Amino acid sequence: MRALRFRVQNFRNIDDSGWIDLEKVTAFVGRNESGKTALLKALHKFNPSSISQEAFNPQRDFPRERYTSDFRPGQGGLGVWPACSVEFEIPDSIKEAVTSNADQPRYTPEKVVATRYYGGKLELTYEPTPPPQTVPPDPIIQSLRDLAAKARRLPNQEGNEEQSRNRKSELIDWATRWTDQLEAIADLRLERGELLLGRIQTEIDEKSDPTTADMIESLLGDLTAVKKSLEEPTISETLDGVIKGSLPVMIYFENYGVLDSAIYLPRFVETLRSGNNNPRTRTASAMFKIVGLDVEEIDKLGDRSTAEAEAQGQPADERQIRSDRRNINERSIRLNSASVEISQRLSNWWHQRRHEIRYRADGDYFRIWVTDNLRPNVEIELESRSKGFQWFFSFFMVFMAESDLEHKDAILLLDEPGHSLHPTAQQELIGFFEELSQKNQLLYTTHSPFLIDGEHLHRVRPVVEDAVGRSQVTNGWWPDDRDTIFPLQAAAGYAMIQSLLQRQKSLLVEGMSDFYYLHALSVQCARTCRRSLPDDIYITPCGGAAHVGHIASLFLGQNARPIIVLDADQAGRERRNSLLKELYAGVGGSVIMLDESIGRPGEEIEMEDVIGEAIILEGLSKVLATEFKIDEEDNALRGLTNRIRSTAERNGIDLGSGWKARVALELVGAWAESRTTLPDTVLDLADSLFCAIEASF
Repeated sequence: MRALRFRVQNFRNIDDSGWIDLEKVTAFVGRNESGKTALLKALHKFNPSSISQEAFNPQRDFPRERYTSDFRPGQGGLGVWPACSVEFEIPDSIKEAVTSNADQPRYTPEKVVATRYYGGKLELTYEPTPPPQTVPPDPIIQSLRDLAAKARRLPNQEGNEEQSRNRKSELIDWATRWTDQLEAIADLRLERGELLLGRIQTEIDEKSDPTTADMIESLLGDLTAVKKSLEEPTISETLDGVIKGSLPVMIYFENYGVLDSAIYLPRFVETLRSGNNNPRTRTASAMFKIVGLDVEEIDKLGDRSTAEAEAQGQPADERQIRSDRRNINERSIRLNSASVEISQRLSNWWHQRRHEIRYRADGDYFRIWVTDNLRPNVEIELESRSKGFQWFFSFFMVFMAESDLEHKDAILLLDEPGHSLHPTAQQELIGFFEELSQKNQLLYTTHSPFLIDGEHLHRVRPVVEDAVGRSQVTNGWWPDDRDTIFPLQAAAGYAMIQSLLQRQKSLLVEGMSDFYYLHALSVQCARTCRRSLPDDIYITPCGGAAHVGHIASLFLGQNARPIIVLDADQAGRERRNSLLKELYAGVGGSVIMLDESIGRPGEEIEMEDVIGEAIILEGLSKVLATEFKIDEEDNALRGLTNRIRSTAERNGIDLGSGWKARVALELVGAWAESRTTLPDTVLDLADSLFCAIEASF
């Protein structure tokens, strides 16, 4: 059964979460104490696995500040307070179980809302609502009328006329009284019909005699038929039984359930017998269950009859020695078989390295050793492996065991999974979640941007606190809370960068104005049959010459070398020299200087110089909403942008940060709207630049 959405009420710091839509993988992101864990805990207690068996406990779970005022066991008790509701899509198999019953009205359920209350009660409501299945008392009413009519026609017995008349009158009155009572009832299901029919049957049995036997027998037959109808389950009752047996189990996992690498078996057996199910015990129990090991048997196989004999001062006989050797071999074989099985299972999920798990028994201790493909002959205790591997191994145990060895549907609830994993392993964990979600829905909480799938941000549910500390969940939008959305912003940025780094042909430019101009010039060059940028070249603005090297190094880390176009100013020349010494040593042709590419080497040229002074000043005037002219004193300065800045400073004009990009956007938009064609002198320079770029690729 696929969960479509869920709702938490009256649970810890959540009064009412509202309905929260669920995907096959759903991530909850929020600050500490925002209520992320409370959401998962409530969902877990909705239908916990048989191993954890956690139920809603009002003393621990009901909102503390409302406990005295609202939670009053004497006034309705536990059953009046809903804690968690889940809406499920009803699968075809359950629909068929209902629609296949020819005795019931035609009805196809689509969804069910299951609500768990404090106290354990489970309430089910269906969409669409099942049709009413009434059991009217009409057959009994008609049978009673027939009985009364037949009673009136009974002959009086000779010698007992008065007694016969009284007997008939009593029978008629009885039938009339029950007829009147039943006529006021529309549905016997709603009026304790079984009880009423039972009373009628008991009373009519007392009135039976040889003269009334036939008519009473007819009434009893009708009573039996109607009682059978009452015993038949309704559509809702049929559905309830199937749904309750089909609800997916909720498996909750958090970081403190990590396995110990050495388990003292006698104490562990006692812990299991006592019912103590702390997280470590739960994980260790799962580890044995998943490979079919019985902990008590493994513990008993470690007993030594020879040791007992020696402790009593007696020599061990040959029978005891053989028995001990047999037990040692049996335990060793079982553990070896379990080691092979768990290693094979694990290798299907964990891809950072290939690990071999080796279970060993040393006296009363059960030990877990791990080797990997890099050092296959070096065994290391589980607790000495990386925190990331420990977490994953422990999670894997619980998941496999509590989902009944992959044969039972389960919804996985992971609280802060893999926070100790390296970012690349966290990214791999996202892939693992995606694989798990093919069979099991999965919900998890996180702070890490590397555990947010930037390709599926619609799966994220931000969790925030309101002004009084109550938890709220947003659906379909991100809240105005910087701490909450920071990992979302980082994940979105990371996804965009990853997508960009996968491009085979990337062109790095200094700023956004370069980005706008190159795209616009390429369009106009193509329109005028000049050289333009090929469609498979992707332009990335780097935010200035100082950042070009950092962005380029990201590409190089992905075995992709981007082409770089730098302005022919001091900052651009310094950046080129730095790149040629390090990242681009020996491949200087991949760094293009703007002055050289357009045949004006040695000049101080930026993209604005390619466009031309007259056009740039026109755009700047529109941006500033006032005419801008360069002062005559600044005409001797090299570079158009230097002349503009000097004039602005002299005249107290605030250009503002990012003015070059705003001017570029203004001009490019105007060109596109009016289909303006730039002068040939400009397009010829662009043609030369695009020729140099294409040659570099």
